Amino acid sequence: MSDDGSQSLGEKKRRLNLEQVKALEKSFELGNKLEPERKMQLARALGLQPRQIAIWFQNRRARWKTKQLERDYDILKRQFDALKADNDSLKSENKKLHGEVTWIYN
Repeated sequence: MSDDGSQSLGEKKRRLNLEQVKALEKSFELGNKLEPERKMQLARALGLQPRQIAIWFQNRRARWKTKQLERDYDILKRQFDALKADNDSLKSENKKLHGEVTWIYN
């Protein structure tokens, strides 16, 4: 890997080990934005390039956002389904009452 954290030709991309991932996840839970000083501390502590840390946080924020959107969608879908069921029930009740009123006046 070159000094700027980018991969040189012929270098194989290495996966993070479990301890590195756990440390990054713990740090992400403390705050999903990465200040330069924190990035440098993590890089030194984990033996990674600062660029690797920055990219990991960027990817993790994207995954978090996707999961949050899925959770929000599920909540809205449940609320919609409940409201639709209520609406259908009210329409049915309204139709029944309308029929009774029509029958009374005929």
